[in-house]
Amino acid sequence: MSRRKKPKHAPRAQPAAFAESARKNLPSDARTLIASVANDITIPFYSGAMQHADDTLIQQGGGKGLAIYQEIKRDPHAGSMLEKRKSALVSRDWEAEPGGDRPIDKEAADLVDRCFEALPFDKVCRDLLDATLMGFSAAELVWDRVGAEIRPVRIIAHDQRRFVFDRDWQLRLLTWNNMTEGELLPARKFIVHRVGVVGNNPYGLGLGSSLFWAVLFKREGITFWLHFLEKFSAPTVVGKTPYGMLSDEQARLMNTLVNVRTSSAITVPIGTDIEFLEASRSGTVTYEQFVAYWDKQISIAVTGETLTSQVTEGGGNRALGEVHADQLEVRADSDGDELADTLRGSLCRWIVEYNLPGAAVPTVRRLRPKNEKAAAETRKSKAEAAKLTDEAISIIVKQAAKFEDDQVAREYIVSFEVTDALSDKAIDALVAARHAFAGEAEEPDPFQTADVAQFSAVRLKKKR
Repeated sequence: MSRRKKPKHAPRAQPAAFAESARKNLPSDARTLIASVANDITIPFYSGAMQHADDTLIQQGGGKGLAIYQEIKRDPHAGSMLEKRKSALVSRDWEAEPGGDRPIDKEAADLVDRCFEALPFDKVCRDLLDATLMGFSAAELVWDRVGAEIRPVRIIAHDQRRFVFDRDWQLRLLTWNNMTEGELLPARKFIVHRVGVVGNNPYGLGLGSSLFWAVLFKREGITFWLHFLEKFSAPTVVGKTPYGMLSDEQARLMNTLVNVRTSSAITVPIGTDIEFLEASRSGTVTYEQFVAYWDKQISIAVTGETLTSQVTEGGGNRALGEVHADQLEVRADSDGDELADTLRGSLCRWIVEYNLPGAAVPTVRRLRPKNEKAAAETRKSKAEAAKLTDEAISIIVKQAAKFEDDQVAREYIVSFEVTDALSDKAIDALVAARHAFAGEAEEPDPFQTADVAQFSAVRLKKKR
């Protein structure tokens, strides 16, 4: 008899005839994509080569295109945050996991591992992770024979502005002979890594779409800040001339006033009044706070945290800093999963198809480093929980020994949630051994029995 409770409303099973009919007569619409690129009304200016669906790029790109996102890296803070996010993933160790349990599957994983060891694999990953900012990245493979194997010997990343995609999401290279739709590229030649893919947009949507505005506003704020500092360090000279001064004399006076900043002495006509206009303002908001605000927004957008890259007012405590650091690890986990999928569907698959046809394609993953302190605390918590569970089960089984009928004793034992994790076999063993649990006699208390001999024995045991 199963000890698991049945749900009150079990799902109704589909008739076998319906399932058999679905397998034999699967509708054609179920096999294809209905909302395809051919009828996608969200793709602007559709032609043979698909266009970007990024509103920021369409409105602000102008003649530069994706170059406006490349300029984001020139901002010291934004560039540092992007590199920090890359390093959080690339600094991890990696391993090739076999795609199956057959010997040929494990051989394929070993082959991919050897190929990646021979490459500057960390650099390859960094180049592909440019898709985080740009939406997609493209890298070209150079193949060669190494002994009896066909291996990638070079992987070169290219500027995204050199490529477009057609309606089948095939990468096309823009050349001088074809600047609009580009030239179709050979198979197993280019790796394309995408992030932020929504719908039928093969270009993806990277962080550049949002970082562009943060960096732009920050630069504008710095421009005003520099202008203010210039006014603050060198005040504006104001010259007041009497009515009737000739234009030529006014022009000469203007030239004299311009040189006031670097001159130790000047001469002006009698009646001329010279003043220095100092830069001043009131309020608590500063240009520095404005720039710091956008730096904070950039940190949040790229890494999801601020305390590991900025010192906030008031300091922030260590626990909150650890939470922020964990946010960066979560972003790295996500980047690693997406990159692993890309490599498995392209480079890993091609290596296997060239050398071991029929083998399952392995997956190359970046391993998150273990937190030994957290692992130790988890083990301690589990041990304490297991001890409490054992004690509770022992009490329950002792009480079950009062029932002579095995079935009744079993129902009593499984009525407690503490036994839910036990198998039916373990429950049967507890039922059979319940009288042994009840037979564990405790030593009588000598203070209650007034047994002098027993009291002396207890004292002797304590001395030992």
